[in-house]
Amino acid sequence: MSRLKHGITLYGFGMSYVHGDAELEDILQKAKDIGCDGIEIVAPQMVPGHPNPSDEWIGYFRDACARYELDPVCYSIYVDSGKHRGRFTHEAERMTDTVASMEYAKRMGFKVVRSQDALLPVTMEKMLPYAEELGIHLAIELHGPYCPSTPIFQEYYDLFERKNSEYLGIVMDYSAFASGAPGNVLAPLPDDAVHKELLYRINHLYATTEIPEEELIRMIYAEGGDAADEYAARKLLFSIDPDTAKFGTPYWRTHPDYEGFRRLLKYSRYMHGKFYYMDKDCNCPGIDYENFVRIMKEENYSGYIASEYEGFDTESSDSEQIRRHIAMLDRYWDKY
Repeated sequence: MSRLKHGITLYGFGMSYVHGDAELEDILQKAKDIGCDGIEIVAPQMVPGHPNPSDEWIGYFRDACARYELDPVCYSIYVDSGKHRGRFTHEAERMTDTVASMEYAKRMGFKVVRSQDALLPVTMEKMLPYAEELGIHLAIELHGPYCPSTPIFQEYYDLFERKNSEYLGIVMDYSAFASGAPGNVLAPLPDDAVHKELLYRINHLYATTEIPEEELIRMIYAEGGDAADEYAARKLLFSIDPDTAKFGTPYWRTHPDYEGFRRLLKYSRYMHGKFYYMDKDCNCPGIDYENFVRIMKEENYSGYIASEYEGFDTESSDSEQIRRHIAMLDRYWDKY
């Protein structure tokens, strides 16, 4: 039975990094200790001199990866469309910036460059010869509130079908398949600010039933809640506005797009196992990881899944949260 290939995006240690509690080498050590196979780095966050890192830093990074026996898998970039005052970047500028990042990624040892949908399908198609020349897999990230059926991602799918190239693909982020808010989303609120037990029950109903949001609001008041609880539910639990939704989309709330996920898997070499909270039993409330991992197993997925912690657990460290996530993935992989 094949083994699931684990990655870790160093972004998951971002809070420690931006607060100055950990340097890059500390984070690489954490990744090594957890036992991952490969790493992702978000270039604007952790690459000094981005978008043009120095030869010295590139050498340092390669040496560090070798020292900690970590495989550089994914180099994540953005399309900085607004870097010029008064206008958006032209297509030629977006292409030039992306090619430069792909060249740096190759020099650092990365195999995948993750960009975002601002690159546009028509531009991504023009990038194919450069990806082939560099031997880099150029991938677009599918991130919530989008899902596989979102029109622009249908365009990407059509592009992948037409070209059928190993150098173009997608990085699916599990935020696109979330059914509800994280299990501890209310933890940062003062205990006397809202009725937390009530709101956690409402959150469970939101993620597992078809009860409309407005009916859930009425339930809050019927069970002793107040305006503060309604405000917290609308802002933290529900995804009413698809333009601002943080945890999946209203349409796929109780029916995540399993078939869209399955359809895109053959164009995925790497995906983001996004999660916001893992409980002590290594379960991830709000995301149906079991059935998605089952689909990965059924489709003989051989790429990486990178544990991407984007949460705020107050009882355990980022390392512990990522350990729990990897344990959950292995449990489901072995089950099917």
